[in-house]
Amino acid sequence: MKRFVDEQMPNFIERINGAKGLQSFEEKAERNGLPGALIFTSKPSTVPMTKYLSTEFRRRMLIGEVYPTKPNKEIMEKYGVTDLPALIVFPHDAEKDAGPLVFDGDGFTKNKLQSFLSKQALKEPVLPKKKTEGEEDQKKKEEEEKRQKKKEEL
Repeated sequence: MKRFVDEQMPNFIERINGAKGLQSFEEKAERNGLPGALIFTSKPSTVPMTKYLSTEFRRRMLIGEVYPTKPNKEIMEKYGVTDLPALIVFPHDAEKDAGPLVFDGDGFTKNKLQSFLSKQALKEPVLPKKKTEGEEDQKKKEEEEKRQKKKEEL
């Protein structure tokens, strides 16, 4: 029963695989104006506590998960991660000059992680931008053109 509930938990974690994955993670955080957090873990799948944190900080912080694989070895070396689990937070704009913050707590408990991340997360969630009428009309037009091309091909 517990396994079923754990599997059904919402998961907003970004899985990072190699340098390209890290780059897309950083671009997404920058594009949405969010601080980023990387969790380095040796667990084979996303643990419920990480899922909880990703839900708790959704749209206030982008959380990524890095596994100790060959493609991720370069990322681990870049941030000096030798012991797992590890947590590194990248503050948003104003505090970028300070560099990444490393969680050096006494253990990865829910309360400690939530306290640490809440200090770095945005206070208000970043909501998706609403599409303007022009964008919606353009998308409808493009979809109609695609349908017409498919009809012509048949």
